[in-house]
Amino acid sequence: MSVMEGGGLLGKAMEQMSEGTVLAEISSEGDPSQDSDLLFGGKQLPYGVGMGLGAFLLSWLLASPSVQSNYAWSGIVPVALLGASFFLVWNAIDRRFVEVLAVVYLLLAASPFIASSVSTSSITISESSLSLDSTEIDLKIRQSGGLFSSSIDSAEVSVSLSGNVVWSDSVSFSIDRSDGIGDYGLLTLTVSDFYSGNPDPSGYEVTVEAGDSSDSFNLDSKHLLRTVEEVQTESFGYMGTGSDCSGNTDNCVLGVVLTTWIGLDAIGSSRPGGMPLANYNVTATLSEGTDLAVSYPSITVVNGIATWEDSDGEYGDGELQVGDYGSELPLDGSESATEFDRMYIPLSDFKSSGDYGCYTFSVDVTQSNPWGAESSVGSETYYEYEKSGSTESWTLVSNC
Repeated sequence: MSVMEGGGLLGKAMEQMSEGTVLAEISSEGDPSQDSDLLFGGKQLPYGVGMGLGAFLLSWLLASPSVQSNYAWSGIVPVALLGASFFLVWNAIDRRFVEVLAVVYLLLAASPFIASSVSTSSITISESSLSLDSTEIDLKIRQSGGLFSSSIDSAEVSVSLSGNVVWSDSVSFSIDRSDGIGDYGLLTLTVSDFYSGNPDPSGYEVTVEAGDSSDSFNLDSKHLLRTVEEVQTESFGYMGTGSDCSGNTDNCVLGVVLTTWIGLDAIGSSRPGGMPLANYNVTATLSEGTDLAVSYPSITVVNGIATWEDSDGEYGDGELQVGDYGSELPLDGSESATEFDRMYIPLSDFKSSGDYGCYTFSVDVTQSNPWGAESSVGSETYYEYEKSGSTESWTLVSNC
């Protein structure tokens, strides 16, 4: 009986030991903290604290506005390190005090950015605007942060085209205005100071450095299309019939309509693109051999307004807005061609005899620096004025 009892007690003890071993094995397999203990050799706490301190120092270095503006993604690195540190420390203290630990880590992560926003400021170029005479561009620059930072009284400004700096200067600048959005300052660029030709697809980029911060901004390319690239010309005869004509002519050329297009390079057979802000001078002539038939008054175009001496209506109205809706510049005369909504130059106004022959219509465009090159841009077209039977014609030809 005692042996059986002893055997029974021994059996129960062995069963309990077996159950404890199984539970310990299950607990060991299901506890990730033991895995991390094996990985870090039981030194999770010092590793976690060290990683946290490293992340804290790194976050201070990366919280600088200049770093953030150029490498915004860099803030992910200290956040990832702090996350790993939190996991190690949390496991090392048996996953207790999670609320307190979370608050501490959040403060560690946020403190450099909070301190940076209070002690340093950053600038942002929010928009640009063109002056009414198109000679200046105003940059609206806003400042954020920097509750205890020093005030801004100057800025380093540079303008680049195709990645090359074409102009730079140190200018006076301050945040001295405000609107419904907040405080801002205006920085004025004179277009002629930095202009180096029509913008390429990447455009002109302005960079402003003020205080501990900088920002870059692409200027509106439409505001900087100033260099004439192509000129086209066209003339057609304004025809009369019957009593309009003299002698034995049934259909006659009463005069000519002259037109030129001045602007950006044309694509294919299209006309040049309009340039409402370009400044240039135009010289136009119609010649018969060496004889000058029409010498149109010199035209000056400034900021989209073309002006010339009209000689009491002999040459149109003397003023015209150009470039907004295309590149056409009509060279009007004194007589109305109502069906074309134009004014033509009658043969009677020709300075030459107006005889039959080959005529050259020539237009030259010049620009002063910095808008254009020293050489002019021009166009010539040729027309044959002739009579066949009782009909006169004014026909485009390849050359004279």
